[in-house]
Amino acid sequence: MSFPVIVTEQPAGTFYLTAMPASEVIRVARPNPRTYDPETLDSGGGIQREPSGRRIKAIVEYAESSDAAFPTAVLLAIRSEDCTLEGNMISISREGVADVVDGQHRILGLRESSAAKNFELPVIFIIDATDEEKALLFAIINGTQTKVPASLLYELYGVTESRSPAKTCHEIARSLNSMPESPWYRRLKMLGRKSAPGSAESLSQGTFAKFLMPLISPNPQKDRDLIRNNKPPGAYPQCIFNDYFREGKDSQILKVLLNVFQGARKVWPSEWDNPDDFVLTKTLGFSGIMRALPDMVSKGRTMKDLSVGYFSTIFARVKQRMDEKGIALKSDYFSASASGEAEFGAMIHEQVEETN
Repeated sequence: MSFPVIVTEQPAGTFYLTAMPASEVIRVARPNPRTYDPETLDSGGGIQREPSGRRIKAIVEYAESSDAAFPTAVLLAIRSEDCTLEGNMISISREGVADVVDGQHRILGLRESSAAKNFELPVIFIIDATDEEKALLFAIINGTQTKVPASLLYELYGVTESRSPAKTCHEIARSLNSMPESPWYRRLKMLGRKSAPGSAESLSQGTFAKFLMPLISPNPQKDRDLIRNNKPPGAYPQCIFNDYFREGKDSQILKVLLNVFQGARKVWPSEWDNPDDFVLTKTLGFSGIMRALPDMVSKGRTMKDLSVGYFSTIFARVKQRMDEKGIALKSDYFSASASGEAEFGAMIHEQVEETN
């Protein structure tokens, strides 16, 4: 079966727009979610989020209602050898050869619905797209239009080949999560959720990147585009890790962060190893440290010392003040909100100011 296409040219590539019976879309499409193996610490699979049973069920029910409509296009990526383009017509003979870039839940919902025969769907094909191009299209579409776990969006930047602030954030998170000497070893939720019930993973990759990114660049999208066009990224002296990034020294960013959190774990070993009882390795504790990190690094640079000992000295003073006031790193003492994060960050900042 052949379908007429409209060809559109855009900066991201050539797109082929057509309309197909939902049954045909279901036949040729191949949903392929991103996966993470907690044993090997490797990510694999495609670019999609894990399918949501709740969303699929909702689409099934909606598709069977009397006024159901799916007017927006699904985006499929296919290899040239798996399709035939003749003039303004496209045909696909084999099943399951088109990767779903956008529209996974619509396709899965219609697959389970008895009403799929009632729908003709707008479909956009991209042909011979690289994994990087598919990942970027998904991240851009869903990062600006649809609520998608931030951890998955940062994970997909790991698929890209070119440097970018987002890719650097992902690679540093991945390194901290996979290095046995790292305090965050097997402690990050790389896809935004625990890889197994009862695991020690207490902080999402999305949260990690959210607080690291502003220390690298205030305009990561612009910097990514500059790099892709063989131009240097912007210079932002107010960002403590910007020079490292611009010079390609991501390993230096990783080293500083290792020293920071090794210092924190050294001062608060029980709090670090018991995320169920303490907030140190959850969003509140992590963000409090990251809020104070520019001050810590700036002061350390003036002292020519960014060692584990330097950071642990600051944290030890914070702990001493907290002990004197009877404050513990628990939700009983810190509000589980931005105010609690700011309060912990202010405690650290106060001790930085007193460091000579």
